Amino acid sequence: MLSWRTSQFVLFCLIILCFSAAPAVKGWAQESEAEDIEKINLGDVTVQAEGLRENIEIKPGEITINLEDYKKAGVPHTVLDILKDRAIIDFRDASDLSPGSDDIQMRGFDTRQFTTAVDGLAVQKLGGHWGGHFVDYSLIPMEQIESIEILPGPHSALYEGKSFGGVINIKTKAPKRRETPEINFKSTASYASLDTYDTSFTMSGGGGNMDFVVGVKDYHTDGYLRNSEYDLSTISARMAWLLPNNGYMSLLGSYSDKSNGIACANDPDGSYDYDGSYPVLREDEVSRRWADPATNASRDKKPHSIRFNWKQPTQLGNWTLSAYRLYEDQKYHVDTSGEALGESEWASWGGKIQDEVYITDDHLLTFGFDTANLGRGTSEDIVQTYGWYLQDQWQITPRLSFRPGLRYEKSTILWNNENFRTGGYANPDIPEDYIEKDYDEIMPKAFATYSLDGLAGFLRDTSVSLGLSKIWSPRAVCEV
Repeated sequence: MLSWRTSQFVLFCLIILCFSAAPAVKGWAQESEAEDIEKINLGDVTVQAEGLRENIEIKPGEITINLEDYKKAGVPHTVLDILKDRAIIDFRDASDLSPGSDDIQMRGFDTRQFTTAVDGLAVQKLGGHWGGHFVDYSLIPMEQIESIEILPGPHSALYEGKSFGGVINIKTKAPKRRETPEINFKSTASYASLDTYDTSFTMSGGGGNMDFVVGVKDYHTDGYLRNSEYDLSTISARMAWLLPNNGYMSLLGSYSDKSNGIACANDPDGSYDYDGSYPVLREDEVSRRWADPATNASRDKKPHSIRFNWKQPTQLGNWTLSAYRLYEDQKYHVDTSGEALGESEWASWGGKIQDEVYITDDHLLTFGFDTANLGRGTSEDIVQTYGWYLQDQWQITPRLSFRPGLRYEKSTILWNNENFRTGGYANPDIPEDYIEKDYDEIMPKAFATYSLDGLAGFLRDTSVSLGLSKIWSPRAVCEV
């Protein structure tokens, strides 16, 4: 009896065979008929159609990737497969076959120093046990994403002060109004070397004022290195209701089951057994904790999240309200021990309310308030942040645009007062497990752009920009 993975591979090969056979015969028929067709000279022909594009909009200070028509070789498995192609993004992981956490940097800054947001609301959590693990992009369901917005630099007042490198804002799909009820199905499957397969199923539809999207994804790879097997299963669902005056509210939930194998040493000159079917990986190139192949270590997690979005255009502007609740756990599994190692749990929630007011068609005023509470497991909130902001985006002339802003942010942090090496308290004068401290700052922002179009032919689609902003964050290297 064939295994599930083998059956998938056989089915995939049969489908490819069926679809590739028919076009080949058609091509031969057209080739033979073309020999008898008389050639006609049409003279000069002008073609005005646009060529194929990736559907990426590039503006000064903003890059938008529209996923609906985005084209690239292969099937993107996660958001990382799209982000890593941008020049502003630096992919830092060992392999894109098995994405982990904090896989990318932005303009030289890691995920602690730029902001990743979903629908304008920052994704935040505390640091992890035995590593950072601040943002895991593989957990964001692809079938729910409409576009990705990249803002380089710290010049937007709409996002928190730690956005030194910039902002990656992932926008989910907006609901659609349907005159008659309908349900659409979409399924994809791919298979590659190293027993790598990716299957997904999406169901979307609705009727009247209701709209929904449900997605299921299953991904596996044996990995390139020894003991780098990777499994990810995700299910997500979004329900949305359309409101009067082009408004809507939606509820999005997702659950993932992820196991990420940790590569071990495979050194022919090392102290552990060597397997020639895998590439050489020297003992000094891996963590000593996981070097022994018998350990068979993996990092396992089962995170889940829920998000609420509300949008309502009014005479007083376009109001939006968003909120989220996130739970993420992590434990290290090893065959040489019956107990899980390095177990961690994080719980966080946040919210944002914002209003956009168009003074004129070229003059947008945005103001709002955001907050986030970050904790570990069931412990009290370790980091609490509050922010108020005002931003004025003004196209002063067809060539000159100016975006000043002002942000006030306040953070309350419970610093851990435990001395991990000697026990007791790190600060003996304060015999408490946590020391509470408050921080606040006013951050002015400014970004101006001048278009050079029309000044000379070689300056077409060229502009110069100048940004001047105060950056600030009270958090430590290890995020408290």
